[in-house]
Amino acid sequence: MKLTEKDKKEVLDFLSKHKLMSIGTYYKLPWSACVYYLFDDNFNLYFVSNPKTKHCVNISKNSKVSIVIVNSEQDPEGKKKGFQARGIASKVTSAFEVKEIIKAWNKRGFVKVTYREFKKAWKSRFYKIKLTDIQLFDENQPEENEVRIWKI
Repeated sequence: MKLTEKDKKEVLDFLSKHKLMSIGTYYKLPWSACVYYLFDDNFNLYFVSNPKTKHCVNISKNSKVSIVIVNSEQDPEGKKKGFQARGIASKVTSAFEVKEIIKAWNKRGFVKVTYREFKKAWKSRFYKIKLTDIQLFDENQPEENEVRIWKI
């Protein structure tokens, strides 16, 4: 399915309403973790985590990841909406990119940090996920559009 501007706006709107995602990784054994995320208009997701965590160690060995974002407060008896995706994850190493991510991080309402604090005190680092496939599940759509899948 071709990603239209209307689709893109809907996906970005969904991402803006949530802050927590589950990331699935795999190296020898699967592992998942919940992390706070940022996103940009090009469907790149960013999260912060300690490189020694299982999911980050897995990413260092196998960069392919899966993502799930959902509103956990949805009515179990109501119509559901959720986001699933796959992508390639990597540690952000560019100082310029880290500074830009920190600005967005602070605007998003997470724990405030400066670049200097981040480099000196934080054990965690930022990671970027370049999405390759997106799936939006929405039971509010007509049946033929309940599940929409796009290659990015």
